[in-house]
Amino acid sequence: MNTKHFAKVLFVAAAFGAANAHARDDGPRFAQDRLDALVAQHAEASRHIARSSSDTPPASAPAKCRDSAS
Repeated sequence: MNTKHFAKVLFVAAAFGAANAHARDDGPRFAQDRLDALVAQHAEASRHIARSSSDTPPASAPAKCRDSAS
C-alpha cells in the first residue's frame, strides 16, 4: 500500500515537472535571436563552401591520365 502511494506521488510530481518544462515560453525575442544565429551560420557555411569550391577544380573537368598505355 505504501509503495503504491509513493508511486502515485512520484508520478504526479514528474507530470507537473514535465509540464512546466515543456510550457516554457521564451517569447518572440528569443525566436528572433535564434533565427538570426541560424542565418549567420548559414551565410558562413555558404562562404566556406564557395571558398573551398574555388580552390579545387570542378569534378566535371577531365583528369590528366599519366598512364602511357592508354
